[in-house]
Amino acid sequence: IGGASLAMGGVAMPAGLHAQSLGAGWALDGTPSLDRPGVAGNRIEPGFEATPLHVGSFQLEPRISAIGGYDGNVFNEPDARGDAALVVAPRLDVALDDPRHRVNVVLSGRLRRFARTGTENSDAYGARGNAQFALGPDMQFAVTLEAARQIEPRSSSGAAINAREPVSYQRLGGEAALQFDLGRLRVSGGAGVRRVSYNDLDLRDGNTRDQSFRDTRALSADLRIAYDLSGFLSAFVVARGDTRHSFRAAPDQARDSRGGAITAGIKGEIAPLVSVEASAGYQVRDYENPDFRDFQGVGFALEGEWYATPLLTFQVRGERRFRNSGNRDVAGILADTFTATVFYDPTRRLRLSLAGEVARDNYRDVTTRAWRLRTDVEIQYRLNRHIALAGQVYWRDQHVSGAPLVNAFTAFGAGLGLT
Repeated sequence: IGGASLAMGGVAMPAGLHAQSLGAGWALDGTPSLDRPGVAGNRIEPGFEATPLHVGSFQLEPRISAIGGYDGNVFNEPDARGDAALVVAPRLDVALDDPRHRVNVVLSGRLRRFARTGTENSDAYGARGNAQFALGPDMQFAVTLEAARQIEPRSSSGAAINAREPVSYQRLGGEAALQFDLGRLRVSGGAGVRRVSYNDLDLRDGNTRDQSFRDTRALSADLRIAYDLSGFLSAFVVARGDTRHSFRAAPDQARDSRGGAITAGIKGEIAPLVSVEASAGYQVRDYENPDFRDFQGVGFALEGEWYATPLLTFQVRGERRFRNSGNRDVAGILADTFTATVFYDPTRRLRLSLAGEVARDNYRDVTTRAWRLRTDVEIQYRLNRHIALAGQVYWRDQHVSGAPLVNAFTAFGAGLGLT
């Protein structure tokens, strides 16, 4: 749920850095992430197109992915312990076959099993629905609903280092928006609600740690105004605001806050073979609890793609955002992330990719800082329109300074997959 993958002929294969990892080093089953169709990285060659099942007015695309291999650092700890692992990811896409309205529902799951370290076995699953309706020639209404149970990778949030199991949580949310096309001007506004609740965490000493201080409910609203500059490039301004409420935390641990941001940027083709969406602006986050530090500063987001040749695509991404902290004394983690990916399709059946990521987590209420590096290499080979094979090798490293809320670690792993 969420995140990107590489797709060959409509079958989603084990993905690289942009997909949500389950902490076993690999990620499975996503959707193509490139902005332009038919380029290296998401090209669907003739004869390899997915064939959906038609049931009344709906199209169904079922698939299942599996990857097995070796994770060199299961617990993401300085004293690495490796294990063999298997991850299986079923998925069903349901789409309404209607040229005027778009309705899509995705049901997905991820089951992770280790050979010796059974405490890391986990199940994640979710459902996400998107719908877009034309209310008139110049007006559209869109709605998104989501429900999911997810697993948090170890040493990624400041949760207990001595946890017996990885952190699990439930996420519920929905958004609705209206869009008006007024010639070269496009105006859209929306609102959303999101609820996140964390399960209690079992520790290695036999105790249980309450995670309710992380539970939050958020209400948000945004307004976007875009102006078409050339038919290929537009400029936009976005204003966002939200309020967050800790609905189960003790008063001295509540993370109630208000935030907002104003950003401006461009989106579209800045050259015939280069597309970009880049924005920067000012963002704030004010906490009601005086023990937590407020934030005022620069926010940014970047996504660029260069279709260098029909066989080669380069992609870069960057963003700044707040993440939910697993430590009681830290309200939020200010995370800066940059990724770069190269897709190379030397033949109609074979795809290669190399991805790298650098990230910095700032635990703002304490001295903890974490730097992460990650590299993924993938090889994918399509047998036919129904079956594809993949291999993946990854390396990751985390360096920590200040208070040791998370582990410094290095890990290496490899796996083979089938979709």
